[in-house]
Amino acid sequence: MASESYPRRHPLLTGFFVLLGLLVVGGGIAYFATDRGRDLAPTLEAPTLNISNITQEKIRGTMVVQMRNNAPVGLKIDSLSYETLVDGKRLAKGRKDRPLEIEKNATNRLELPINLNVPNLKKTAETAQQDCVTVQMRTVLYADLPGVGSTKIPVDVSKRVYIPKLPKIEVADVDITKLGLQEGKAIVNLRVTNYESIPFTVKSVNYRFQIEDDLDVKGQETKDVTFKKKGTELMPIQVKFEPKSMPKVLFKSLFKAKKTDYKLSGTATVAVGEEDAKDATMHFNSSGTVKELKELAKAVKD
Repeated sequence: MASESYPRRHPLLTGFFVLLGLLVVGGGIAYFATDRGRDLAPTLEAPTLNISNITQEKIRGTMVVQMRNNAPVGLKIDSLSYETLVDGKRLAKGRKDRPLEIEKNATNRLELPINLNVPNLKKTAETAQQDCVTVQMRTVLYADLPGVGSTKIPVDVSKRVYIPKLPKIEVADVDITKLGLQEGKAIVNLRVTNYESIPFTVKSVNYRFQIEDDLDVKGQETKDVTFKKKGTELMPIQVKFEPKSMPKVLFKSLFKAKKTDYKLSGTATVAVGEEDAKDATMHFNSSGTVKELKELAKAVKD
């Protein structure tokens, strides 16, 4: 009797080798079909930059991305390090040690805090003659892969970002019509322009108002006024004069207004963004003749 073939004598073992071969072949096909496994690596998608605070030196915010696990198995991110580049130049770096687990073929929200240097951003934008820059996040993930162990995975994401502007504060007009021999005051209307949809609060205003050598008054007014919308609004400031200065000031404003000069300067302390935002100082100034002040105030009323 002819001896039986190996498959017949060992059907279970033969089935195991066949299955193993199919897995190897299938794995090889999947390996090359996914660009040698690169397509299964995690990716960062849909980046957005949320600005929380703006000062003259820094833009503070968060880069929010969706981390996608493209593999058919769960992925555990032990930690990650990242650096922020603007048009290829590194401006910041950081690290996140909080573990993150992503289920197979799923996405997780990832927030990476960033601080951008405003002077460097403006210099880059001016060189490129545009108001946008490319913010790139170079991220290195340290992931625990099944059957492989701890693995270093580089992942990058970039986004074209508009450079936000600080609000602008300037003098719209100064009303000095309410002057008398005993007392006097001026109403300074500040023109406040918010270029962004980010709310900001004017906490206080410091001012100095001078009319030649006859009047030199300094003061501060606490406002705590919040501007939430993009656009321009007027904010009045009241400046009070000392009675002893009023006779000369009143005389010149009535009879020598064209030849009498004034100077107004000041600063506004503002906080742009969240409640704990760092304060920024905005400067404003105005100068000219008392006649020009009267004409401007009259034109505003008309």
